[in-house]
Amino acid sequence: MIKGKMKKIMAAALGAAMVFAMTACGGSDEKTADGYAKEIYLYNWSEYMSEDVINKFEEEYGIKVVETTFESNDEMLAKLLAGGGTDYDIAVPSNFYIESMKANGLLEPLDKDVITNYNNIDETYRTMECDPNGEYCVPYMGTACVWIGNKKLLDQYGIEVNKMEDLKNDNLKNNILLVDDPQAIIGVGLLGCDLDPTSQDLGDIEKAKNYISDMNPYIKAFAASTDTRDSMAKGEVALAYMYSGEALQAMKENPDLEIVMNDEQCSLSMDTMVLLKGSKHKEEAELFLNFLLRPDISAELTNTFQFVCANDAAVDNLDADLKDSPLCVLTDDMKSRIYMINNFNADAISAETDAVMEIKSSR
Repeated sequence: MIKGKMKKIMAAALGAAMVFAMTACGGSDEKTADGYAKEIYLYNWSEYMSEDVINKFEEEYGIKVVETTFESNDEMLAKLLAGGGTDYDIAVPSNFYIESMKANGLLEPLDKDVITNYNNIDETYRTMECDPNGEYCVPYMGTACVWIGNKKLLDQYGIEVNKMEDLKNDNLKNNILLVDDPQAIIGVGLLGCDLDPTSQDLGDIEKAKNYISDMNPYIKAFAASTDTRDSMAKGEVALAYMYSGEALQAMKENPDLEIVMNDEQCSLSMDTMVLLKGSKHKEEAELFLNFLLRPDISAELTNTFQFVCANDAAVDNLDADLKDSPLCVLTDDMKSRIYMINNFNADAISAETDAVMEIKSSR
């Protein structure tokens, strides 16, 4: 889900790609004054790393970060499986791709003696099912899918929205937005059917499809992430299921917005940084990971991109509006209600996509 996300700052992806193309894989044999290799290679989502942070690392260690970007987990995995893994030292997969990467022998265990800032990570994200012992993943930033309500409109209609059953209220007809993300939409349907929202059983997906189809009279649109943000900010609808980053932006613009559905589970996906098997610059890559986990650096990244903060030690360094936002620093209650899809199932994803297409065609 996380990859419908908006990111705010360009990471000079084109320039990085050109540098990478002109540089032999693995870099030269030259060393810094401290004996480190002069370059490391980062394979990252586009617009997901601050140039200022990279510059600070380069100034501190004399190690250049050469960044190449991808647009989807599928693209990233396909490149690595095709033999591109040795071209990079670090990749940034979402949590639900970790299992596949481990099974295909793509990951190198982390050296916690070098990555001493690992303990800065919030315990909730250190024990994710995809990496319960923290052997391979450094949590980077996350995205929750949350229900946001317009309190002014809900009060006007006399509605409280705490449970899935509250959605089917006549005053909510044509008054709900769902982010156009098959995995998120089917998750809503699974919860509505009182099923495990992480289920990838094809029969369960069919039940979820029927549940959402029955909700069609209440759904104004299956909307792009930016459209959900803009519509909620303008007060055009009463309720939306949307990505936390867009929700945070909308809530800054419209004080009538609030998190609702507090009796239900909410989804979370976490982007992680991993060391790739065969990395030619393992020590230098671990220095970079440790650098990113520093409270000041992690806070700078979160302030820039405004996603869920995974670094507990960074919280005090966040901008005030982010530090106080449960969409950036999840509350204990939200942490107790999150669910995470922790593996990639191509058949289930295909079924979810087909199901949502069928739901839309029946509107």
